[in-house]
Amino acid sequence: MHPLLRKAIKERFGRLNRLQQDAFREVSSGKGVLIIAPTGSGKTEAAVLPVFNEILEGGLKPVSALYVAPLKALNRDLLERLEWWGKKLGITVEVRHGDTSAYRKAKQTKSPPQILIITPETLGVILTVKSLRKHLENVKFVIVDEIAELVDNKRGAQLLLNLERLAEIADFRRIGMTATVGNEEEVREWLKADVIVKPNWKKRYRFHVLYPRPTEKDLELARELSVSPEIASRLRALWGVVEGHGKALIFTNTRQFAEILAHRLKAWGKPVEVHHGSLSREARIKAEKALKEGRIKALICTSSMELGIDIGDVDVVIQYMSPRQVNRLVQRVGRAKHRIGEVSEGYVIATNVEDYLQSLVIAKHALEGRFEAVEPMGGLDVLAHFVVGLLIEYKKLPRERPYEIARRAYVYRDLSWSDYLDVLGVLEDARLIGYDEERNLLYLRRGAFQYYYENLSTIPDEVSWKVFDSKSGHVIGRLDESFVMDLEEGMEFVMNGRSWIVLKIDDEARLLKVRESKSLESAIPSWEGEMIPVPFSVALDVGRLKRELAFDFEKAKGLLEGVEFSEEELRRAFDEIKDEPFSTDRDIVVESTPKALVIHADFGSRANEALGRLVHSLLILRYGRVFSVRSQGHAVVFKTPFRLNPEEVKHYLYQEPKSLEFIVSRALRDSHAYRWRMTNVAKRFGALRRDAKIRRIERLFEGTVIERETLNELYHDKVDVKKGELVLEMLKRGTMRVKTVLRKEPSTLARLNMTVGGEFLLSGTLEGDEVLELFRKRLLDHEVVLVCTNCGWHSRTKVARLQNIELRQCPRCGSKMLAVAHPIDAEEFLPVLEKVRHGKPLEKRAERTYRKLLKAADLVDSYGFEAVLALASYGTGPDTAARLLAQYRGEALLVALMERERQFIRTRRFWVDRKEKEEGGEEGS
Repeated sequence: MHPLLRKAIKERFGRLNRLQQDAFREVSSGKGVLIIAPTGSGKTEAAVLPVFNEILEGGLKPVSALYVAPLKALNRDLLERLEWWGKKLGITVEVRHGDTSAYRKAKQTKSPPQILIITPETLGVILTVKSLRKHLENVKFVIVDEIAELVDNKRGAQLLLNLERLAEIADFRRIGMTATVGNEEEVREWLKADVIVKPNWKKRYRFHVLYPRPTEKDLELARELSVSPEIASRLRALWGVVEGHGKALIFTNTRQFAEILAHRLKAWGKPVEVHHGSLSREARIKAEKALKEGRIKALICTSSMELGIDIGDVDVVIQYMSPRQVNRLVQRVGRAKHRIGEVSEGYVIATNVEDYLQSLVIAKHALEGRFEAVEPMGGLDVLAHFVVGLLIEYKKLPRERPYEIARRAYVYRDLSWSDYLDVLGVLEDARLIGYDEERNLLYLRRGAFQYYYENLSTIPDEVSWKVFDSKSGHVIGRLDESFVMDLEEGMEFVMNGRSWIVLKIDDEARLLKVRESKSLESAIPSWEGEMIPVPFSVALDVGRLKRELAFDFEKAKGLLEGVEFSEEELRRAFDEIKDEPFSTDRDIVVESTPKALVIHADFGSRANEALGRLVHSLLILRYGRVFSVRSQGHAVVFKTPFRLNPEEVKHYLYQEPKSLEFIVSRALRDSHAYRWRMTNVAKRFGALRRDAKIRRIERLFEGTVIERETLNELYHDKVDVKKGELVLEMLKRGTMRVKTVLRKEPSTLARLNMTVGGEFLLSGTLEGDEVLELFRKRLLDHEVVLVCTNCGWHSRTKVARLQNIELRQCPRCGSKMLAVAHPIDAEEFLPVLEKVRHGKPLEKRAERTYRKLLKAADLVDSYGFEAVLALASYGTGPDTAARLLAQYRGEALLVALMERERQFIRTRRFWVDRKEKEEGGEEGS
């Protein structure tokens, strides 16, 4: 080990732990390494220290190593740690992503760092930058952080292909890091690492699963907080855990629910703050600091806090409602007492009997180390982008060369020549590439550059849909497209605290025509699109637990050995359902009520989606489109205009297993989700322009590779046909049976699955109003800079302070052209303004900056304080603000801004925005 590194290690933490020593030895011996370890094990140092050592020992030229990080992995704490090591060792460490300025990028090209931190998408940009390629030839290591975030999606497929492009010019080793997964060997092969390095100790956890019931005290709290006694009992139990342990992280499964829970606890006078991806960076830092310094006792958060943000020591983690997956529970609870040798303690507070039993099973799976596998994903649309990228690099290539390179990547190892030719066919039809048959060469055509840089990200551009109330004739709000794609006509959803029934989905106009349904209970909340799917293995074991509880309570308790729970709570939970129909790992129950039919089935979200599509298709054949269907982890719910015969539905389940894929694929082709997916797949292929709107797109690409890829994507993400076939096979063999029951009123479990997936902590219209008020308060607390676009006078202030002052005039020059800007934008604008005032020419980027601030000033002049609010909200630039301000006022504007924030976060979270695409295009060409 190099003396400088030995000295820095001693200063930082005395000595390396065993995991770090093992990783150091393996990397130093010339191997590619996959490091698998829980939170707090020192994975980052295990990966980077041997790389730092080789740079020092071998005097490696820059760029010596690439550090590839998904957004969530590269948090501020991680960056500070890498920079600390770099400074101590005299090794340059820099970041390059969508927010990196043109100046910084140019500097990196002239004088590259030894370690360059990038996103997966950025690799696709820098491979095409001629001036950088000579430095990329020096790369000896590629470190991939948080691999589990990449394996099961197209971002990962794109990264693997781009690493093979890099391998054409550089000889490098791969080092990967991930939390524990269920298919370690497959993930190692995915990365092409030689060995797996794991800790020699087993991380210890203590899981408590609580199912509180109301007491007399809770009745008083319920009145105080305007909630039900049951919810009051859960809040009391939650705060009891916080008081008993000290500093806490409280996880929820969605961002809106985190806001609601935080609001309820604050109303109770408890010192908490909220932390999730939709909040500004400043708000998140403020919340983290408050917990670190002990000014609050708990942080209410979502997955934004799963990875190693430095907030000091946490004593306990509380999960409100089931975490739905084993990996998720372990990652979250691992944040408590995460030092080696400490026991991480976590509590799950369940909200109903199904939630409770599911939480118990997940806790048991976690103790047994039964983690979910992450399913590797390829994609022929990603392959198309890769082919064009290679041709941008080499201009002309033999036709078989991209095929040979692609097959080196794990997810394309079985790529057929015919599929490859189909991909080339789409690219030729789109006039992005050409093929010279005589010389057997592929070559680039006009339009290829624009296509390539517009599709650097595999994440679809998220657009919002207008929701139009057919009764009032007004647009009442907007919804994210990712939520809309799961809606069908006749389904109900919750928005702004009211429920609406979908009358028509207009794909071309991106419009939902709705009417109020007055039925909050059966409607889907607008954040359910964020919900984590329940895996097949978890759902099946919940079924087994119910079966054992019915026959032998003591034996059932044995299934949960090691999990901390109350026997009295377990008995009470089962008492709620024991005299009613329930499914098990050997029984499906078809329950028919006058207005709904529920198939109780413990097969998880994606397998139940396949079974739901099957039954729905067969019902449509007989009765027409009069039903809506919704699949969940333990049930499939049909809303019906009349009572269905459960025996008829039972008959539909006894289909030949091999027929399932055909029936499901036909059903999917007729869905809005299919059309939405196909549009995005076609854009990634280059068969559609980014701004295209096509009526009946499913007909346009019928029978093509684009149709096949659309179905493959749906099967991977939403519908598990293979597990569905397994269920039908069990029914055929007789190892699974179907029971039927007619009821006047829904059973307890039927009612749970017919109502909202999560619980409302607020009732009726209060939910929308109070969440909106929270959003408004957050906007008022934002820091902005007031800038005079005439003389450059500027003042940093909070939005709230601008409510009651005259915004029309600059105090220095009297100009009425005052803009409101984010502090970073203001910093960028002021030097540009100086150039303008001195008559100097502006480059393209500077001109865009100048026009942006002028437009912001126009908006403030025209709309006053409402423009300030719009410009202060996250993700709303002057163009978007102008559009929203022209459409909305008052509360409607706040709703639109809140929806815009959610939409922006979803598409922005991987750092690839239009800025990078534009700059990448300039660099590459």
